[in-house]
Amino acid sequence: MFPFSHHVCTRRLTEAGCARCGASGLVEGTALRVRGGWRRAEQIDRHDHLHVFPKGRMKPEEVTRESIWLDPVDCPAVVHPLAVPPHALGNREAFLLQQDMRVLMHDPGLRPHLGTGHVTIRAGDLTGFRGITPADPPKGAGLIRPIFAAEEYVLVAGGAWIQCPPSMRVLDPTAVDDGLRSVIGGRKIRHLDAEEADAFLAAQESRDHEAPRASAPR
Repeated sequence: MFPFSHHVCTRRLTEAGCARCGASGLVEGTALRVRGGWRRAEQIDRHDHLHVFPKGRMKPEEVTRESIWLDPVDCPAVVHPLAVPPHALGNREAFLLQQDMRVLMHDPGLRPHLGTGHVTIRAGDLTGFRGITPADPPKGAGLIRPIFAAEEYVLVAGGAWIQCPPSMRVLDPTAVDDGLRSVIGGRKIRHLDAEEADAFLAAQESRDHEAPRASAPR
């Protein structure tokens, strides 16, 4: 008999392992709103004014880049990106979304219950919503991270708001941020857990055919 070795991605053999390929960031090819129009994530730098919620435009403090999915022959499902079809999240074009990113959505009907109509949902909890499905990792794709001093949400793919986590967690005693909610630019935001996200998304789907979609805030 001939010995056959199992093909394992070289990234898996490093200390970080698969965590690097499932990390937060914008997958190469994602369009971001900048001053004067739209630009692909791999083309931006710290001099670009990115459109952020709800303050308008802001320069990132830095933009980091790395290559992921170097040899995606056996990537576990948890590090596969999600394929987001047009209009699923207020976006006009399709894009790939990392599962650990958070997506900002808006529904004014939530205000009486949560005190705000702005909520965030972990991208992984969006699987199955409006055609969002796991996708095969594109080999050697770039992962781009615009980094700001604090948590920000940037406008991508023609209308979806995606989280850009800060480089480190800054403790501010005046900030309203307990892990469940935060205030960004004077807007209260509620961060939904998986169970709350399921209820929210089910409500959105049930009325998709009755009213315009509640998706990205404007």
